[in-house]
Amino acid sequence: MRVVQFTDCHLFAQKDKTGYSNINPYKSLSQCLQLASQFQPDLLLCTGDISGDHSAASYRHFLQRLREYVPTIETRVIAGNHDLTHHFDTIMCEHVLCAGTPARLGNWCIHGLDTRHKGAQGKVDEDELLRVEHAIKTRPDAYHLLALHHHPVASNSWMDTHNLINATSFLNWLSTQPISAVVHGHTHTACENTYQHHTILGAPSTCWQWAMTPEFGASSHSAGFRIIDLPDNGRWHSQIRRIS
Repeated sequence: MRVVQFTDCHLFAQKDKTGYSNINPYKSLSQCLQLASQFQPDLLLCTGDISGDHSAASYRHFLQRLREYVPTIETRVIAGNHDLTHHFDTIMCEHVLCAGTPARLGNWCIHGLDTRHKGAQGKVDEDELLRVEHAIKTRPDAYHLLALHHHPVASNSWMDTHNLINATSFLNWLSTQPISAVVHGHTHTACENTYQHHTILGAPSTCWQWAMTPEFGASSHSAGFRIIDLPDNGRWHSQIRRIS
């Protein structure tokens, strides 16, 4: 089974509006979806920050792009800090990957957490962890992948001021769970970290990329996404793809 992870689309109500690095997020998302469709994913997983301006139109643009480029692919989303709006909760409700109700792909369960908190910082809710833990226990024969928006391991960059404020508690919980890998967004960069026996993967944004430097900045890398292959033997593997 194959998952394509998209993240940090930052769409605006105005389709022609550009953001950092003079990138048009509507155009770059379209290019990413077009490229991703060639890899024939079984699931499209968006790990937050669909909107860049909290507008209802931005979410409608997202759904429109899905219908155009990947109309037959199941899409599940989790919220990012920029999705702290009722428009996300109402327009995206049919696609939200809720804690305790994982998506199933073959012998895999894909779990989601909502880390919205205050401003750009995130927080993991203990009740959501309990729901995920219960869902894992009901499928002891399955392999498990967990998705959240905020990065749980420090990036050693300016992005760590936009952190997961209870990351230590989350990582302590993670260490007790049979979760094969964790995927996140937020940092707008491809990264890989480990915590004990867990692999933690960040993905590039579908628009501008952040520089992992002490001072705020954007990098010259192009927009992209992460592909995660989930074979039935549990030995997952992953790759990054970027648009030209």
